[in-house]
Amino acid sequence: MKKATIICILFTVLNQFKGYSQTKNSFTIQGTVTGIAEGRKAYLIADETSAKPQDSTVVKNGTFEFKGSVPYPQYYTIVFDRLPKQRFRSAIPLFIENKNISVHAPIDSNLSELELNYSGGYPYEKVKVKGSAAQDLFLKYINGYEPLKKLNSTAFDAYISYLNPGKDKPKAPISVGIKLVDAIDVTKENLLVYVRNFIKQNNASPVALYVAKKNIGSFNAKQIDETLATLSPQLRSTAGGKNLVEKATAIKKTAVGSKFVDFAFQDKDGNPVKLSDHAGKGKYTLLEFWASWCGPCRADIPHLKEAYELYHPAGFEVISISMDDDKAKWLKAVADEQMTWLQVSDLKAFTGDFSKIYNFNGIPTCVLLNPNGEIVTRNMRGLWMDKKLIELYGNKFGAKF
Repeated sequence: MKKATIICILFTVLNQFKGYSQTKNSFTIQGTVTGIAEGRKAYLIADETSAKPQDSTVVKNGTFEFKGSVPYPQYYTIVFDRLPKQRFRSAIPLFIENKNISVHAPIDSNLSELELNYSGGYPYEKVKVKGSAAQDLFLKYINGYEPLKKLNSTAFDAYISYLNPGKDKPKAPISVGIKLVDAIDVTKENLLVYVRNFIKQNNASPVALYVAKKNIGSFNAKQIDETLATLSPQLRSTAGGKNLVEKATAIKKTAVGSKFVDFAFQDKDGNPVKLSDHAGKGKYTLLEFWASWCGPCRADIPHLKEAYELYHPAGFEVISISMDDDKAKWLKAVADEQMTWLQVSDLKAFTGDFSKIYNFNGIPTCVLLNPNGEIVTRNMRGLWMDKKLIELYGNKFGAKF
């Protein structure tokens, strides 16, 4: 009976993965492009390995071709050399599997790397891909994801308008701003719920693996564990699956819900100091990652000073962690900004381990620890900071609220 049960389970798992098993050991991509394409070089770039092209070819008579093999369906990007007046390369995203795949796209449109990877609004509907079941599922995901992403962007634009009301126009009260960040948080949570549900509902698909990899940094510690547990054993055993587990394990160390990771610095007077000397000591503590050269960081400091003056007497602590590598510039900025709370740095900027451990590659980044040293939020800036401080200590902003 036990043997029969095991065989049945194996059959079920393998059958679940069957839709993405490779029926042959190679792929052929036949591409047809319109626009100013003749003679332009095209590159095939794998998402899971590196940004370096795995193959290249030249567009001839409006066509191009790539051949190769993949162990399982994977996300790739086909990019084309820039024209003289182009700022960004044209790009076509697609899932490749070992089949005959056709691609049709107008590369003189806005199919650019900027829209695809950063600003959003990539016109997926202009790219026609046939022969890849994984691509079909990916587009189904995109069709649900993009409207939710647009709602989040619209909510964020409203917040930006609040922050910048225009010349000679007064900024609205803090209470108005808090409603706007609440709206952002709701739209973002709706987006992430959609992402997690997609992964759960397609847990044997390499598309779910890709989606998990792209979004895992937005999950809290519990959600990271749940996501990894959701994915099928076959996916986790692939190179991409192992990479995701490794990435997720590192991110979880400083995700919301985890306890802070200790680190050694020097204060502005050159004395050794650890986070554990001050964090997790019974008070809420803000870790503010900034640098003297960071314009947005410096622009945030006056508001942070105001919040510190109002809420420090109630128990709110701040530790500013500089990502500078020049001590003189760091100390000058501290003096110029007149920040009275603890200032520390390892003076290694982004070449050290700190930014990797705390999973950020841009500043300002602001992380709030609770009295036990657990990470409460990784978004403790602007009105999000005001909202949290009011929740914890009550409204001390007076008429500004």
